[in-house]
Amino acid sequence: MEFVSPFDERHRAIDPLAPRPVSLDGATVALLDITKRRSDEFLDRIEALLHARGARTFRIAKEIFSKPAAPEIIRRIANRGDLAVEGLAD
Repeated sequence: MEFVSPFDERHRAIDPLAPRPVSLDGATVALLDITKRRSDEFLDRIEALLHARGARTFRIAKEIFSKPAAPEIIRRIANRGDLAVEGLAD
């Protein structure tokens, strides 16, 4: 009998983090609502904090939280936003 491990033991190169902005003043931040329960409440609070720091925001929502974002949503975020926040909440 052969057993298969559920763990991925491959070694991958670590991707560097994206550079962080010095200031949020004037930045456009995409707020991605994954349509999970209460994620809108989380994003409401984050949006208020971002506005207090001078950022502009726009919201966009996934069709359903259990599926990856559609390519069109990813394109819209990339084309309009400098940064993105994904609302994960229950």
